[in-house]
Amino acid sequence: MERKRYDLDFKKMVVAKGKEIGNMTAVARQHELDPKMVLRWAKQLKRKDMEQLNGSALKHAAFVPTAADYAALEKEHEKLKKLYAEQALEREILRDLLKKTNPHLRIK
Repeated sequence: MERKRYDLDFKKMVVAKGKEIGNMTAVARQHELDPKMVLRWAKQLKRKDMEQLNGSALKHAAFVPTAADYAALEKEHEKLKKLYAEQALEREILRDLLKKTNPHLRIK
């Protein structure tokens, strides 16, 4: 099922009608809309968050990583792998030391 997108004028009209009547749910039902959606539109109009309400926020291009971004991530990934390996080695050394100094506290 495809989502419907409503333009800003329609949203303003529905919210204005709901405020005039005093019942957003009834107006939503008249226009065959979800009452929660109409209440959300009213809240957004109240905050004057017009860009998000108009749907233009969805039209902005998403972040597209470049080769430099990938290179930086790979470098950080290698650094973290080395750090993890060092910590694992430290844990093994400490376990061996614990076994030698306190044989009754053996970790299985």
